Amino acid sequence: MKKIFLLLFIISTFSCKNSSENSSQIEIEKEYLGIEDISNSETKYETIVTENATDNFKLLNILKSKLKKANFNFTEQKEIRKMSYNNCEENIIININGNGIRQYFIRSKKPEKPTKDTYADFLIWVYEFSTPKIAQENYDILEKALNSKGRFCNGKAPEKLVLNGNEVFHLATRAEMFRTYTERYGEIIKNYR
Repeated sequence: MKKIFLLLFIISTFSCKNSSENSSQIEIEKEYLGIEDISNSETKYETIVTENATDNFKLLNILKSKLKKANFNFTEQKEIRKMSYNNCEENIIININGNGIRQYFIRSKKPEKPTKDTYADFLIWVYEFSTPKIAQENYDILEKALNSKGRFCNGKAPEKLVLNGNEVFHLATRAEMFRTYTERYGEIIKNYR
C-alpha cells in the first residue's frame, strides 16, 4: 500500500511540474504577435520618409529590356499604393511616405504553362533616398520587419526586398507560383552596378 501511495505521489509531482512548464510555454508564445495582433494599444508607429533623388534610369532601362525579351509588359503606376510594414517582434508598424516612391506593374503576355488563362504578374515599389547610407539603414529596418515572425507578419505573399545604391526595391507577387520571377528580377536589380 505504501508503494502505491509513493508511486501516486511521484506521478502527481511530475504532472504538476509538467503542467506549470506548459502554462509558461503558453505565456511565452502569447508575447510574440501575429499579423492579426497588429495593431493594438501598445503598437508603435514609425515613418520612413523617401526623397525624390536621382533616378537610376539605366537600371530601369535594363530591367525593362530584360522583361520585354521575356514577354512582360512593364507599366509605371500613376496611383501609388502606400505601403506599411509590420514588425511583429517589436510591435511596430512602419509607414512609407514622401515623394520618392514609384510603383511598377509587370505582367506576362503569355499564360503560364499548363494553363491558358493564368498570367504571371508582380509589383515593384522603388523607395528613393538621398544617399546610399540612408537607403541601407532603411533597407535594414524594412528587411527586419519583413522577416519578423518567420516572414508571416506581413502576410504570406512572396516578397523580396533589394538594395541598389540609394534605392530600396520591394518586389511582391500574389501567388507562390510566381516567386521565381520576383527572385530572378530581384537578383538582377541587386547585382546591377
